[in-house]
Amino acid sequence: MRKQFLRIALPALLLLVFVPNVSAQDDERPEFKMACEQVLKLGLDKFMEAYGEQTQDYSNAGQKEAFQYYVNCKKPANDALAAKTLSEAKRKQVDAVREEFNKFGTALWGLTYLEAGGGTMWGLISVGAYAEREDFMEKLIKAMAAPNRKSPAARRRTSASLTRIQRWLSANERKPFTENSEPEDVAQSKVNYRETMKETQDALAHLRDLLRDLPDTAAERLASAMESEAKNALADTH
Repeated sequence: MRKQFLRIALPALLLLVFVPNVSAQDDERPEFKMACEQVLKLGLDKFMEAYGEQTQDYSNAGQKEAFQYYVNCKKPANDALAAKTLSEAKRKQVDAVREEFNKFGTALWGLTYLEAGGGTMWGLISVGAYAEREDFMEKLIKAMAAPNRKSPAARRRTSASLTRIQRWLSANERKPFTENSEPEDVAQSKVNYRETMKETQDALAHLRDLLRDLPDTAAERLASAMESEAKNALADTH
């Protein structure tokens, strides 16, 4: 996922460097409007391209607004799909997964931010990952709506994904970036890191509990999505 978002983020960052305030000083730029039907038809990547072309706002703030615009269309569509295809009990499971998956992902990118010593790009990538997660929810809903067939192989793959995630989180070399920092800043960075790691582990524990009650195929898809984001946020940094 990180590589995908870097393809979105880097052009924005480059334009921000070479063309300062590309849109911030243009008070007459028209408000972006696109029907959600068209947004969803384009999909996330093509929508981001269309947003940039129409607004010429390639700033971090502009890109974040675009990601949020997409989610504001995608989430109601996913909720409507769930209402149409799932029982009330399964809809509650989907809502719980969405909440905890977002907590988990946000905490993951918080760890990466602290390990990298900051950087505006991580904020943009984190918001982009939020949009990716909402895209994933459609796949989860469809898996929840499918006939519930037992699959020991899917459960084994689910367990393997969780094991790899925990291994990355527990790596001995994980620590915040503190080089050339003042002692008081080092101490605060370590406190922030411990708190963010706890948030990550807590969200992971809640997701483990949710996974146990999901249909086997749905559980495998969720665990795979969690692993993919964890790998991109954590494994690639060591």
